[in-house]
Amino acid sequence: MIWLTERERLTLTILGATALIGLGLLIWQQRRPAIGVAEGPEPPYAQWEALVQQARQVNVNQATAEELERLPEIGPTTALRIIEYRRQHGQLQSPEELLNVPGIGPKTLDALREYLVVE
Repeated sequence: MIWLTERERLTLTILGATALIGLGLLIWQQRRPAIGVAEGPEPPYAQWEALVQQARQVNVNQATAEELERLPEIGPTTALRIIEYRRQHGQLQSPEELLNVPGIGPKTLDALREYLVVE
């Protein structure tokens, strides 16, 4: 029989126990079923995002001054100028026509683009 000191026996016991625990964990991990995310219908918040985007859009040809003021970079004066321009020139054919309204430049138009609808 091999003669080992008490310290060596303790070390071998700890190493053996650690190896058995590791082997047990490995077997357990391989046997358990894999957990995955099931594919389902589109989450409801994705539909809400589209609805919110539609609600944020303003038809420049029909909007009131109050509706226009909700747009970024548009205050009461600019809203009235848009309505006056619409009254004088008729319905806008494209968002770029807003560049003809005093107080609206290229930067303002870029800030407004995602909110504008011309119908």
